[in-house]
Amino acid sequence: MGNYHYGNYGYNNYGHNFNNNGNDYWNNVFGGINEGIIAVLIILGIIAIALLIFVIIARCKMFTKAGEQWWKGLIPLYSTFVETRFVGLGWWWFALFILFTILTARIGDADGFESLQGIYSWALVLLTFNMNYNLAKKFGKSGGFAFLCTILPIIGIPILAFGSSKYDKEAKVDINGIFNLKR
Repeated sequence: MGNYHYGNYGYNNYGHNFNNNGNDYWNNVFGGINEGIIAVLIILGIIAIALLIFVIIARCKMFTKAGEQWWKGLIPLYSTFVETRFVGLGWWWFALFILFTILTARIGDADGFESLQGIYSWALVLLTFNMNYNLAKKFGKSGGFAFLCTILPIIGIPILAFGSSKYDKEAKVDINGIFNLKR
């Protein structure tokens, strides 16, 4: 006879279905939640991909405004090299970007070096702000705008790319950005 109870047609006194070993009840409870979560994740994924494409297009447009070919904004390491060049930073800033990127990625794998990974991550943020500082000056913007480009590049870069600001190759910037070592 198993779990089937004649008086309640397969349900216990609490309304739980015991047919199919109780799987129907839990499938109904969690099935709707899973489908809802999956739908939300798909929508968020589509939005993320659309924003990524938008920022890539904005970055390519910014490169074009700076007198570079648009495709140079697509290649990850090369675009950073080109950007350090057109914002007026020395070549060693690109080398520092590469060094701290590698250190941030690799140190996290070594036991006991988690604190160094945080330091290297903050160094990358500082290097990015330094590049954005010169970038903002080249486009006639302030240091506050450099902060915006560092913290929220999804807003700052499209403003430079699609806004009315023009790239000024002759704008006064320091080869070391905010780290003017001549003072």
